[in-house]
Amino acid sequence: MNLTCYLNLNPTENFDYGRESLPPLLSEQLLIDRPVPDFNRALVVSLGRAQLAAHLVESSASAEVDAWFIDRFAANSATPSLNATDGGSRIQVVCSADLPEGNYQLVAMSVISRGEAELTRDLLQQAHQRLEIGGHLMVSVDNPQDNWLLEQMHLLFPSVNCFRSKAGAVYTGKKQKSLKRVRDFSCQFAFKDQGRMLQAISEPGVFSHRRLDPGARQLMNICDIDDGDRVLDMGSGCGAVAFAAACQTGGEVWGVDSNARAIRCLEKGAAINDLTNIRSLLNADGVFPSELEFDLVLANPPYYGNHGIAKHFIDASLKYLVSGGALIFVTKKPDWFQEYFSLKGLEDVLPLPSGEYHIVCGRQP
Repeated sequence: MNLTCYLNLNPTENFDYGRESLPPLLSEQLLIDRPVPDFNRALVVSLGRAQLAAHLVESSASAEVDAWFIDRFAANSATPSLNATDGGSRIQVVCSADLPEGNYQLVAMSVISRGEAELTRDLLQQAHQRLEIGGHLMVSVDNPQDNWLLEQMHLLFPSVNCFRSKAGAVYTGKKQKSLKRVRDFSCQFAFKDQGRMLQAISEPGVFSHRRLDPGARQLMNICDIDDGDRVLDMGSGCGAVAFAAACQTGGEVWGVDSNARAIRCLEKGAAINDLTNIRSLLNADGVFPSELEFDLVLANPPYYGNHGIAKHFIDASLKYLVSGGALIFVTKKPDWFQEYFSLKGLEDVLPLPSGEYHIVCGRQP
């Protein structure tokens, strides 16, 4: 599978990503407010909507900018407004597991102080690699007392310029030479399921990096899958639940995630475990190939977002769940799931205690 997606959405498409309402993240606004070195080609690494990319092309008559996202939903959300801006034809929105290859004169990257440190270190290293000699890396953080990000920049550049304000800090480094040592931030870990030892690959930015999530473990423990069952693992992450399911059935097991790295980890893990019935899909809108049907849907949705992601998982997967098929979710807050399962018309809705979690089951009429 080619995990690099170049997106060019029509702003009138039916799926509403709420693209117009959000201002730039504070850390990205810090970059928008700073002067940038001269460039012909730039890469913007955004945790928001990449408004910096629009700013860069609007301030230059000929420059080209790639706006990179690790998550397909974020990329889809940013694309229509970026395409519609002045100079939008010179912006390429990229969703991929790693930063796009290429020689950039400028890489601009916004960081949030509560973000994942290992992912930030990974992306900083990749940003340095993508710069041509003499190119500049600009990074910002929404913490005016930051020292950690500054230390990371000093590990990459002999000299770092620093600008601090009440809102945060912006650092700039100029690439003098290539890195002598490039660190691999991925890892491989083992876990046991029903007497089988399985392997998983994880990377920074993928849920539960370096370990098996306890909720995933509870989901594995309760699942009794018949041979031949077709299984959907919604929000599959590194693929641990999908691997356990694939060992119980000869039917296809589909892992779906909006994170491009998660899909790469799923595919690598399937190969390591020699699970030929694993299928992968990078997806954010819940529209799958029309021919897909599933007997069982498994999910370990995130808890943030006021159940918005969980609701999306349920709504999307029910369109492909056959009559008599089961929906099985793991959660620490079963009441909402019970109510929503019933609202969607599922039968035999039942919460089952499982360790510190609950497994909520429902059956398609």
